[in-house]
Amino acid sequence: MVEKNVKRSISAKIFLTLFSSIILLFFLILLIMVLALKNLATKESYYRLNNYVNISAPLWLEGKKVDKNIMVFDRENALVNLGIIQGKYVNDTLVIYDQELIQIDENLLSNNDLNTFLGQVKVGNNVFESSKGDIFYSCSIDVVSQNFIIFLIDDTYQTYFIKNIVLNIVIVLTLSLILLGLVTSLWVSRLVKRIKNLQVHITSMHKEKYEKPYLDTGDDEIRELSESIEKLRVEIKNNETTKREMLQNVSHDFKTPIAVIKNYAEAIVDGVIDSSEAEIIVKQSDLLKSKVNQLLQYNRLEYLSKDKPFEKVNMKDVVTEVVNNNKLNNNINFILNLEDCIFEGYRENFVTIVENIVDNALRYAKTTIKITTKTNKMTIYNDGEPIEDKFLNTTFKPYEKGSKGVFGLGMSIVQKTVDFFNLKLKVYNENTGGVSFVISKEKEGL
Repeated sequence: MVEKNVKRSISAKIFLTLFSSIILLFFLILLIMVLALKNLATKESYYRLNNYVNISAPLWLEGKKVDKNIMVFDRENALVNLGIIQGKYVNDTLVIYDQELIQIDENLLSNNDLNTFLGQVKVGNNVFESSKGDIFYSCSIDVVSQNFIIFLIDDTYQTYFIKNIVLNIVIVLTLSLILLGLVTSLWVSRLVKRIKNLQVHITSMHKEKYEKPYLDTGDDEIRELSESIEKLRVEIKNNETTKREMLQNVSHDFKTPIAVIKNYAEAIVDGVIDSSEAEIIVKQSDLLKSKVNQLLQYNRLEYLSKDKPFEKVNMKDVVTEVVNNNKLNNNINFILNLEDCIFEGYRENFVTIVENIVDNALRYAKTTIKITTKTNKMTIYNDGEPIEDKFLNTTFKPYEKGSKGVFGLGMSIVQKTVDFFNLKLKVYNENTGGVSFVISKEKEGL
């Protein structure tokens, strides 16, 4: 037999869960009340019997017969199981001169049962265990006349009392359950509608190119979820815009050296220029290679993960390595003031960080690049033109344009790598001229 999978919507699941919980609570309350009602019913039986004794006192104290009809404050249903035994206390013995037990059971207190009962009857409220059920009774004896009266109620009254109360409780709880079910249904419907709206928004974001915002109007976790989704939408939109712009800029960036290489190669083949001009092709090839390497570095950052433990990297050694690779290829003076500076991460990525900042500094520096490392902080300074204010307090984006030119992928790679290693990147225009790039541990501040 093939088992059929039944799929329920979130509304059905939520409603079934809540409703099942309510039903379970309903029966739990009912059970507790029934257990409590048994004791209450016993007390109610004795209370009623004591009232009968007090109301009938003017008669039985004088030895007159008590008629159950004088219990006018009670109604028919409450009296059907009422029994009365009257008599006189003579020589330590209860002598019966009147009894009416038929209302309880015509055979219940007959013969041996009645003798047993009278043999152990006590003044006050008591219970007698009869062969046909419990009998609750209240016995009073007048010390002067020695007259006594005993009112009895069998356990059918207790059952009647419990059933009556339970019926009322069931009615109240049922009405409450219906009302609660309606309220719960309305609440679940509203909850599901909000979730559906959120679902529609999520599924349509791509079609709308992440342009349309949406925030839930509630004040709960769904609202918080919609805020998180909205932040994600904005981030995706910005990333999509950045990727489009980056693709356009990369295409343009690659187009120039490729065109130069092609033109010079064709000119050499056609004999227009001498083969010695091939040095231009080599330089453009190196430039193109550098751009491809940067693009690969930027792409690798998308897959950078913390799947292996961070290393303790001494930036003093990293700076020394990068400077040694660059100081002979230009006319810029490097000034180094290096102390131990330990950052946690991957050494390869820290080398990339320093290489890209130094490469940027070489592009703008006039004469000097100064690099300082000390505890939890590295500063790379160049004496070039001040950087625009908008770049001082924001993150670097790929190929972002400024008045002095375009920031390529280099500074964007630095920014993403620093963020990944939980470090902080700040850029300062020095009062004495020049620009400083500072990387520090976030807890240390700047």
